[in-house]
Amino acid sequence: MKPAAGIWLTGAEGMLGKQLAAEFAARGRAFHASDRDVDVRDPRALREFSRGKNIGWIINCAAYTAVDRAEEEPELALAINADGVENLARLAGDLGATLVHFSTDYVFAGDQAQPYRESDAPRPLSRYGWSKQQGEERLAAGTGAYFLFRISWLYGVFGPNFVYTMLKAFGEKEKVRVVNDQFGSPTYAAMLAANVVGLVEAGSERYGVYHYCDRGVISWWDFAAAIMEGGLRAGMIQRKIPLEAIPTSAYPTRAPRPLRAVLAGGKAERELGFQVCDWQRNLEEFFREKARLEGGRP
Repeated sequence: MKPAAGIWLTGAEGMLGKQLAAEFAARGRAFHASDRDVDVRDPRALREFSRGKNIGWIINCAAYTAVDRAEEEPELALAINADGVENLARLAGDLGATLVHFSTDYVFAGDQAQPYRESDAPRPLSRYGWSKQQGEERLAAGTGAYFLFRISWLYGVFGPNFVYTMLKAFGEKEKVRVVNDQFGSPTYAAMLAANVVGLVEAGSERYGVYHYCDRGVISWWDFAAAIMEGGLRAGMIQRKIPLEAIPTSAYPTRAPRPLRAVLAGGKAERELGFQVCDWQRNLEEFFREKARLEGGRP
C-alpha cells in the first residue's frame, strides 16, 4: 500500500466495523469512516464521500444481518448485501482501490460431511444467505482487486452477538435451551480485525476468496457451555444454571439454518500470513478484552 493511500471503513458502527476502527486506531493508522450517513445503496453518495480522499482501500462492513427478518424483507437484504456491494465494487474499480468484503457460511447448505473449501459452489438455504451469495457474485463482476472473507459465528466485544445473548440469558433465566445439532466454528472479531489491518498495512495483492474462522468445530451448545464457564470465571455471571441440549427441530426459526457449514481454513494462513487460534483461546481473550474495555482487571 502506498503510504498516502486513504483507507475507508464502511459500516463503521457495526460489531466488526467498530473492531476494525479500534485496531486501526491502536496502530495509529488514520482512516475514513462511514455508516448509515453514507448509504451503500446510493452510488452518488458513495462517490461524493470518496472525493478528495485518495482512497486506496475500502473495507466494507456494511451489511444486512437479520437472518430471520430477511425472510420477510428480502428486497432490503438484497439491496444492502448485493446492490450495495456492487456499488462499492464499481467505485473501487474506478478509484483503483482494493475492496475487502465479508460474507458468511450461510451461503452453503451445510449438508456435506467435509468442511467447505473456497472452491465449493454456494447453495444457500435462506433469503439472507442468498442475498450474501448475490453480493459475492457482484463483487467479483465489479472489480478484480478484492478480498472476500467468508466468516462464521462472528462475535466480539462490540455489538450484539451470541456470546452476549447467552450471558444475558444465564443471568436472567433458570434454564437455557440451545441447539446441539448445528455445527460450525466461531470467529473472534478482534483477531479477524488484527489480521485484516495487517493485510492492509502489507499492501497485499493476493486477491480472491478466503475462508476465515477460529480453529475447531463445535455445536452451538458446546459454545454456550464454554461461554457459561468463561462468564463465571470473569465474574460476568454469578451462578451456573442447567443448559439443555435440543435439536434444531425443537427451536424453529423463520430462516432455515445450515446444520454443518464448517469452513475449511488454511488458505488465509498460507497465502496471506493470517494468524489463527483455537476457539477456546479466543473466547478467553474475549473475556479479557471485555474486562479491559470496561476498565476491569486485565
